[in-house]
Amino acid sequence: MSVDSYFFVRDAQMPSIAQWQVALDRAGVGIVLEVVVDDLRQHTGYLPATYRGQPSGFEWYFGPLAENFGGDLPNGLAGREHVVNCVTFSDMQELICGLLACSVLSQLADGVYLNEDTGQLMSADAALEMARELDSTVKD
Repeated sequence: MSVDSYFFVRDAQMPSIAQWQVALDRAGVGIVLEVVVDDLRQHTGYLPATYRGQPSGFEWYFGPLAENFGGDLPNGLAGREHVVNCVTFSDMQELICGLLACSVLSQLADGVYLNEDTGQLMSADAALEMARELDSTVKD
């Protein structure tokens, strides 16, 4: 089973991988990204990472909404015309890694997260808090 996690972002505010890594370090989430490209707009597919010292990662897809989001657009996008789709497959560690990493990226790119359970948008800060809570329940 795959899980799609959608983060709607502003393309003009997309960070480089190096900038993203600085933000991940500052957030203390325990993720080290593998530098596959500097411009994330040029990468599609698996984005390897280390999460709490263990190999991890997630599928990364980025692009304009019209090409990368097949559902009904939620209200409240406020001009965010690009989406990051973080896809994971039956691996809780990779799900948490992807949610933590993309929530931090969303903070940098003025993004919002689509909570598919409720159909509502969440701020990047709220998405990061949700990911941290999920992480703490899995670790315990």
